[in-house]
Amino acid sequence: MIGSVIGASIIGVSTAWVTSVYDFKGKTLLSTLLTLPLAMPAYLMAYVWTDLLEYAGPFQNSLRSFFLWKSSQDYWFPEIRSLGGAIFLFSFVLYPYIFFLARTAFLDHALKTLRIGKMLGQSTSHVLMTATIPLARPAIIVGASLVLMEVLADYGTVSFFGINTLSKGVFDLWLNMNDLAAASQLSLIVLFFVFVLLGSERWSRRTQRFSLKPLDNSSQKKELSWQMTLLVWLGCAVPIAIGFVIPVITLFSKSILSKNTWEIQKLWVIVQQTVSLALIASCAACLVAILIGFGVRLQRGTSTKWVAQFGSISYAFPGTILALGVLWPLSSIDNATDLLMGEWFGISSGLLLSGTAFALVTAYVIRFLAVAYGSVDSGFQAIPKAMDKLPRLLGKKLRFTLVSIHLPLLKSSLMTASLIVFVEVMKELPATLILRPFGVETLATHVYQYASSEQLTAASPAALLIVLVGVWPVLVINRVFSKNQ
Repeated sequence: MIGSVIGASIIGVSTAWVTSVYDFKGKTLLSTLLTLPLAMPAYLMAYVWTDLLEYAGPFQNSLRSFFLWKSSQDYWFPEIRSLGGAIFLFSFVLYPYIFFLARTAFLDHALKTLRIGKMLGQSTSHVLMTATIPLARPAIIVGASLVLMEVLADYGTVSFFGINTLSKGVFDLWLNMNDLAAASQLSLIVLFFVFVLLGSERWSRRTQRFSLKPLDNSSQKKELSWQMTLLVWLGCAVPIAIGFVIPVITLFSKSILSKNTWEIQKLWVIVQQTVSLALIASCAACLVAILIGFGVRLQRGTSTKWVAQFGSISYAFPGTILALGVLWPLSSIDNATDLLMGEWFGISSGLLLSGTAFALVTAYVIRFLAVAYGSVDSGFQAIPKAMDKLPRLLGKKLRFTLVSIHLPLLKSSLMTASLIVFVEVMKELPATLILRPFGVETLATHVYQYASSEQLTAASPAALLIVLVGVWPVLVINRVFSKNQ
């Protein structure tokens, strides 16, 4: 985790600094391109880059052909399926979390601190290290916390690379060794790390109130020469190419150029199942987020505060741990119901909850409620409080206030929330692997089954669909970010 955070921080902070402090041609486009790796799940990165860099891959084949090497004993090449390889991939796929937040902080105060530093005769590098980065440190820590949570929750990458992590250990103990007690104990350790990360993130955000107010930045940014512009583009193209462009080209080429890849009928069924689950989960998550947000707006008591706090931290729970937490109570209810039905009517009710899509949708809603609630809560905060009092003066009920006034004003927030939850559900792997009903397969599980058995060609069409759909919310986030700036 530490290596991934360091790598993602170096990439995210450096690119955020260049795109926020300097003016050059194509800066807006470059800023958008730098966020595209968010659409690429880490496990897809692992599958693609392993296929490219392994001994039998095209890269090492080209090296052997060019230098006339006979075998691996004639040269040294780093092993992609290793801890270092996982850190490398996590760094290039997760750095946009830090890029977004660091760039926002730099746009708020970087130019002002640079101008003050120049008035005091200080160099740019000195001001950067002593003033600008310390002021942006809370935002960078929040981004680093998100990176840590993503690494902690990952299963597909570490499983493919054979790296033993806590989430993988829970999965193996539970499903492979059938030791639920040991899996539960290990889950407590994972939850401890999650709450430590959440506590650190909450504590770091308290200092953000000391940020400086932005000036008119348009007249203060330094215009780069064409030589420096070219250098900036080349430097920023590296994370874009590694984290998005090369994997997409690889998946596209394997999907189109290879034979017997497009199993249209089977893939269409999988797409239908995936879209159905994602639509149900996104609608349910938005509905729960609306109820929580409306309750917090009406009454800010202790109970509503705790519910809202849960709604804002649920994303931090790894899918493996969440599946364990969902399956245990639902299976207990199913067993009790089956026992009662057997005693009263002499029939078996079966697994009504834990053996159906209900358990999977429940896990999705809990996992991504924070995403939906964050968007809905920002929409509620934009609605003036005075609009809540007018319906009461006219004798209308609270339902009228919510349905006729709030929901129309929350339309854009709900669309954003539902889109992001929809895409996140499509990419979710560990919870889907554990909780999916028999015969149900999503794009993520389809890709995992083929790619984990070294059949990336067969997995490429579904993987490409996941990435292309994942680009949408990234573009939406960029649009919202541009409007706010």
